[in-house]
Amino acid sequence: MPQAVPPAEREWARALARHVANQLPEAIRQLPDLGLTPPQIQDLRRVFETTLITNMGCEEPPPTDQPPPS
Repeated sequence: MPQAVPPAEREWARALARHVANQLPEAIRQLPDLGLTPPQIQDLRRVFETTLITNMGCEEPPPTDQPPPS
């Protein structure tokens, strides 16, 4: 269960996570040999944002018994 995070702090954390995660595609473009496809980059950005939000205590972690999204 998430910690008792005040709503204003939760929204601030979500906005920060979204902002940081949106920088990921630009960072990946600086590594052309990485070879990720645009859909892979978007999946990575989305999962990274979710991870940040979860680690900030705004959401419960997803169940670990499910396969990763495709």
